[in-house]
Amino acid sequence: MKDLFQELYLSYGVNYFSDDYVLKNIIDYFDFNVDDEMNDLGKYVSTKLIGGLDYIDHYAKPELQTWSVTGKRIDYVRLSPYHREILKKLQNLGIIRNSIKNEMISLINHFLSGYVISDSGIFCTFTLTEQTLYGLFKYGSKQLKDLYLNKFIDVENPWYGATFYSELQGGSDIGNNNTLAVNVDDHYILNGKDKYFASNAGIADASIVTSKTDINQRGAKYISVYFVPAYFNGNLNYNIRRLKNKMGTVAVPTGEVELNNSIGYILGNLKDGIYIAMEILTISRIDDAIAATGIARKALWEAYKYANIREAFGKKLIEQPLMRRDFMENEINLEAATILSFAAASWFEKSIKSKPPYDESYNYARILSHISKNIASSTANYITEYAMEMMGGIGFFEEFPMAKFHRDSIVTSIWEGTSNIQALDAMESLFKKDTLEMLMADINNKKKNFDRHLISVIDNSMEIIKSKINYMRKNNPEFYAKELLTDIGKLMAGAYLLDAGLSTNNQHFIKSGELYFYINYGKEDYYELMENSEIVIKWMNIKTN
Repeated sequence: MKDLFQELYLSYGVNYFSDDYVLKNIIDYFDFNVDDEMNDLGKYVSTKLIGGLDYIDHYAKPELQTWSVTGKRIDYVRLSPYHREILKKLQNLGIIRNSIKNEMISLINHFLSGYVISDSGIFCTFTLTEQTLYGLFKYGSKQLKDLYLNKFIDVENPWYGATFYSELQGGSDIGNNNTLAVNVDDHYILNGKDKYFASNAGIADASIVTSKTDINQRGAKYISVYFVPAYFNGNLNYNIRRLKNKMGTVAVPTGEVELNNSIGYILGNLKDGIYIAMEILTISRIDDAIAATGIARKALWEAYKYANIREAFGKKLIEQPLMRRDFMENEINLEAATILSFAAASWFEKSIKSKPPYDESYNYARILSHISKNIASSTANYITEYAMEMMGGIGFFEEFPMAKFHRDSIVTSIWEGTSNIQALDAMESLFKKDTLEMLMADINNKKKNFDRHLISVIDNSMEIIKSKINYMRKNNPEFYAKELLTDIGKLMAGAYLLDAGLSTNNQHFIKSGELYFYINYGKEDYYELMENSEIVIKWMNIKTN
């Protein structure tokens, strides 16, 4: 029986790793070491994964089976056999296992996998697993690691993880959580009825859970972090009340978890709990940014292929001047958002040994996670929406993958803190951690080889940002926080993009970087420059099998 999914998806056969010219040059720019399996992953995504996940999204959603046939409480989240096959295949490609090498942990290839896979549903399962592995590796006791660490990197039957932070009365307001942890010998007993947004529930073999040791204390500083196995002595260690019905990210079950005398083990110490929780969360914020750009890349690539086939008014769509301009501007903004997201990943990797109270490299990685998540998610939301428009009514049909790209992109601005939360967290970093000096030094270092006009543009923008910060210190800073976050993000994204071109003599990135500043910071007429710069989109016009 012939598989005709390639008739539904024009990008079938694209290798989302080796065929992605932009990604390859970003890897060179940051000098990332890449796992051998990444090329196989890139091919697998377009030929198997996208079609499989599109089918799961429409016809094979995870379902909660609470009771066994004999009446035993099992809280079994039933996945389709193909869903389980996908999880196994991705594990075999080393997405989690390769994070631990020579008794060290590295997340670069995990972040690269997030871009290549990008699907917010299935990759969320691996984000949560990576976070659990990371928290256990870095903050678990030797006894705890000896017992559980190898289970996550087992070749035959690897464990999955989750992070149960949010509660109904305290989502981003984590200090308002009500889960209580009581110390008993070498472990804690956790009780809490309302872990309300528990993704990977039913898939996770163990979870990282936030709790308090005194329920009467309010505030984030009273939060501590625990490693909680899904089963203890063969019995359920917590219960799943129900699964959520979501508009996207269907491949990751998101449920409500009840902790009933659940056994947990402290990670780190009580006083550093909130810092450890936020450090672990930083991984998923970077994943959100990177996955957002990966989704946008797939949507734009698919729309570009369609535009090279579809004809209207006697020309192919890509030959229409206004359509060509739209593609180029979307491409340039996407490249800037992508390189900014990987800058956050690169800085997090540099800070990976840092622990509370943390060094400058971690503080800088953290603020870049806020900035990149904000820029990348808004860029992806726009591009995936407009990619549907580029394809006309066809793009809006659920029978083709394009609509799913947009549905799945939306959550990247919501999960792990909305854009408002990112802005407030970034403001706290700017005002209390003095990260503004690091941001400005990073931009100044990048601009050294720029032409005089662009240096002037950047200097002027930096002065505006500094002026806004000084004003904010005296006048309702929260009101202006998101505007400031966007201003900084746009400036940094352009600086990284153009620096990537000049430092590696890459003409593509030089063109993209220059155009990025013209598009976002104004120039009376950049028509001629745009018309002579189709290099920035033509690379997507590759032949596939």
